[in-house]
Amino acid sequence: MSSYYTKEELKELGLASIGDNVSISKKASIYGANKIKIGNNVRIDDFCILSGNITIGNYVHISAYTALYGGGTIEIGDYCGCSPRCTLFSATDDFSGEYMISPMVPEELTNVIKGPIKMCDYSQLGANSIVLPNVTLHEGAATGSFSFVNKSLDEWTINVGIPVKTIKPREKNIKQLVKRIGENNGEV
Repeated sequence: MSSYYTKEELKELGLASIGDNVSISKKASIYGANKIKIGNNVRIDDFCILSGNITIGNYVHISAYTALYGGGTIEIGDYCGCSPRCTLFSATDDFSGEYMISPMVPEELTNVIKGPIKMCDYSQLGANSIVLPNVTLHEGAATGSFSFVNKSLDEWTINVGIPVKTIKPREKNIKQLVKRIGENNGEV
């Protein structure tokens, strides 16, 4: 018995779209499947939560215990990854005390702040990273473990901390590796 859904079972989930070579753990939780698009060569591990408007590109790994809350929208590009226990909040409550906080109170008493999260191609989140609404990880941006991402990150940088700050540039060699893979597969 496999711990991942079969191709037939994946079709029954009711996802908006799903590519080839997709592995989703049967222990992952998916809410609003009709709003979720998944590309090719994607793996989603145990205890992940996917909810809301989410688009996942190609060659993406979502590690165990990661939560993608797509109330605003979440877009993950190609060759991206979320290490274990990352949480992406594209919607968050207003904690100022002027509004109620809970999905169980009437909506007019809350002030949910929504905004897109975009992980551009080759971006990576280190373990336990948290991303807030209205954030873009530009191409190749990466975070270290326990990073609190409350602002957009420049391309090809390594970023760490609470709140996140850039510590150094990141090499672009992986783009050449991807090109080589494509050449070997006849996809130039």
